Amino acid sequence: MFNRSNFADADADPDEADFVIVGAPFDATTSFRSGTRDGPGAVRRASYNFETYVHRHRIDFRDISLADLGDLDLGADPSYARETIRESFAFIPSGATPIFIGGEHSITPPIVAEVARRRRGESGADKGGIGVIVVDAHLDLREEYGGTRYSHACASREILQTEGVAGYASIGIRSGDLKEYILAEERGISYHSSDEVRERGIEAVLNDALKEVGCEEIYLSIDFDGIDPAYAPGVGNPEPFGLSSWDVRHVVERVAPKAVGLDVCEIAPAFDGGQTAALGAKLIREFIAARAAAASR
Repeated sequence: MFNRSNFADADADPDEADFVIVGAPFDATTSFRSGTRDGPGAVRRASYNFETYVHRHRIDFRDISLADLGDLDLGADPSYARETIRESFAFIPSGATPIFIGGEHSITPPIVAEVARRRRGESGADKGGIGVIVVDAHLDLREEYGGTRYSHACASREILQTEGVAGYASIGIRSGDLKEYILAEERGISYHSSDEVRERGIEAVLNDALKEVGCEEIYLSIDFDGIDPAYAPGVGNPEPFGLSSWDVRHVVERVAPKAVGLDVCEIAPAFDGGQTAALGAKLIREFIAARAAAASR
């Protein structure tokens, strides 16, 4: 199921790790530029650029129990990819925080479904559900796109329909079909535009998003096209006037202590000189460090 290739400092036994990384190199439903299947490898290579010590959080990665299972073999069929992603959770200890590297955004709904199932418990007992915060340029609320309801353009709609998801909010939105905006308004789906972040600041917007989600446990999904192309040009669907890397780091640091999982997706390394993959690796490390620091207090 897995092709091995390690993220930096991921030397722990997966059965005993606090954090487990999984690569999900799938991009069969891309709608503009393909190549996000190369994202996991590029992010892993970039991870070796950074020191083990993270001064901001007073955390050294040599003291963190981090494992990397390698890349999933996801094929080209969305249904097969989804099932394989869900099956991969058999190799992730229930007490570990899963971190997936995409791949396109269609990887996120099956991950969220498995995280939510785990939080309910194997018995199906209701624990109140998890919240989901998505950083994205696009609403991703289409019912289907390109002939499939499993497209990356449908990711948030599917997340909202997932059993065990009790709250949702997206940040960075600046693109969508008219029908998607109408659907969001009619159903009260929480989203915050990048214009709003620029006008009010990421702290105020994130405070609102956390209230709207209303959950103690949060899954965080970072679609890299939510970030402005000035900071992250190597993505499948670049959208100008986006979030800054500083904005997204703030989201990561605030959410990490509550997080039950993370994915970073839509990194297409062929379209830049490595800076997007470097930012992906850095944000993953910031997430781990922030979560580890909160746990040590």
